[in-house]
Amino acid sequence: MESRVSKLDGTVKLLFRFGDGAPAESVVLFNKGRASACLSSQSGCACGCGFCATGALGFRRDLTTEEILGQFAACRRASGGKLNSVVFMGMGEPFLNWENVKKSILELSDQKRSNFPQSRMTVSTVGIVPAIREIAGSDLKINLAVSIITADEKQRAALVPMDAKYPLRSVIEAARDYCDRSGKAVFFEYILFSGLNDSAKDAEKLIALAAGINCKVNLIRYNPAGKPGFAPVPVERAKEFQKLLIAAGIRSYLRREKGADIAAACGQLTGGLYEGCR
Repeated sequence: MESRVSKLDGTVKLLFRFGDGAPAESVVLFNKGRASACLSSQSGCACGCGFCATGALGFRRDLTTEEILGQFAACRRASGGKLNSVVFMGMGEPFLNWENVKKSILELSDQKRSNFPQSRMTVSTVGIVPAIREIAGSDLKINLAVSIITADEKQRAALVPMDAKYPLRSVIEAARDYCDRSGKAVFFEYILFSGLNDSAKDAEKLIALAAGINCKVNLIRYNPAGKPGFAPVPVERAKEFQKLLIAAGIRSYLRREKGADIAAACGQLTGGLYEGCR
C-alpha cells in the first residue's frame, strides 16, 4: 500500500494493489476534527461516465469483501484510529458489486467485530434501480446517495451510459420509493459543469425533479479529471445555483472538495502511479 497526503487540507489517499495487481484507491478526509473514509467497491468502473477519470479506466474486477474491509482498516489507521463516517463512493459502482458491499456493511456493523453503525455508512450509486428498491425494503440502516449528475434527461443520457438501462425517471421513482419505505432522506448528487448545467433554468429542472421527495442535494463542482470539454463552475455561480434551490425549499449543500492536489476528489481516482508517494 502507498499513500499520498494533500498539502492543502491533509486529505490522505491510499493506493492498494492486490495480489493479482488490481489497483484500488481509498480516501480519508478530515473536517472539524472528524474523519470520513471513502472506500472503493471495484477496481476500475464499468459505468464509463463521460466526465469521470475512473470510468475512463474501464472495469478490472469486483473487490472481495476482505479487500473492502482491508480498506476500512487502513483508512482507520490513517485517520489516527477513529473514523466518524464511511461512504462507498470511491472507485466503482457499489451496487454492481452489491453482494460483497452488503457483506462488508454487515461485517463492519457487527457488534462483535468493528461495531461501526450502519447509520454512519452511505452507499453512493449512479442509479442501479433494482438495488435501490432492494434496500428500500430491507432492514439495513445505511444512507443512500444517488448521483443524478444533471436534471436534464437528454443531457444525462449523453453523460451517463448506465442511463440507457436505468433512465433518470426510473431512478427518481426508485429513490422516491426508498424514502417512502425507509423513512429516510435520499441524497441527490448534482455535478456542476461550467456552461453545461449551471443556469437558473437548470436549477428549475432540478427543483421540479426533486419535488415531493424527502431529499438533500449535494452540489459538487466538477473536479478536473483530464476529460476534454468539461470545466468547473466558478464558486460564486455555484452559490447562486444553491440559493435558487434553497429558495424553493430544497435542502442544498455546496460540497467543499478536498484532496484535488493529489487527485483524490470526486471523479479523480484512477488507481494510477503516484509520484513522490511515501
